[in-house]
Amino acid sequence: MSRKMKEKISYFFTHLFMITVCMITLVPIWWVLNTALDSRTTLVTTDLYLLPQNPTIQNFTTVLSHPRFLMWLKNSFIFAAGTTIFCLTLATLAAYAFSRFDFPGKKSGLASFVVYMMLPATASLVPQLMLVKVLGIKNTYMSLIFIWSAANMAFAVWNLKGYFDTVPKSIEEAAIVDGASRLQIFTLIMLPLAKPAIAITAIFVFTAPWTDYVTSYLFLSDGSMYTLAQGLFGWAADFRTVSWGVFCAGSIIMALPLTIIYMVFQKYIVSGLTVGGVKG
Repeated sequence: MSRKMKEKISYFFTHLFMITVCMITLVPIWWVLNTALDSRTTLVTTDLYLLPQNPTIQNFTTVLSHPRFLMWLKNSFIFAAGTTIFCLTLATLAAYAFSRFDFPGKKSGLASFVVYMMLPATASLVPQLMLVKVLGIKNTYMSLIFIWSAANMAFAVWNLKGYFDTVPKSIEEAAIVDGASRLQIFTLIMLPLAKPAIAITAIFVFTAPWTDYVTSYLFLSDGSMYTLAQGLFGWAADFRTVSWGVFCAGSIIMALPLTIIYMVFQKYIVSGLTVGGVKG
């Protein structure tokens, strides 16, 4: 068998494997969408249909017409946007410092970030809850913005530092010769160059508060502060009054903004992760 023929066979089976994996991954998504667009009230059925047998958009209408839906959506956006802005502001400053300056505790500081990323998120929930109570900020936007920012800070600093490491120092040295200050170099040179890394980091940070349920469940007891995840679950999870179709419709509505964000910024995802991980 010729080398060219072996390459074609390898190419065929590689793509066949990738297509199979993609199809398996899409099955749960298809099942949820199929249930959301069907008028049946059950999630599991013995009959398998590629398309809904009784198509309807009533489930989506039910979710969107809920009297508290807009409030949940507003709260989720405030938590997610606030966390993204606060976390990225601190992370970009810290990442630039770790990348460009030498100071006591630099290596141990980076090592502590790695250790923190290895710990499960649930390990810090109890001390965080105690801290929030001591500070008296429970049931406020500030409490969860601080918590989610701290949870994503280690990843954000490491990813951004890796990207800053790839920027040649000669660019900054030339700017210093021209009379630029460190603040000007950071804001006018480094941040524009790091747009791909900042974009992908922002997506990951934004996703955490938007989809998290456990943290909001523990820290929010005021119904007016509920996030979209907490509100939809508390309402649609009662299957005595709400059908599985409504629950699936709510899940799709919640995932839609993230899907749009990923599609808009998909060109930054590969470059932001690969380049940022080269020298991290």
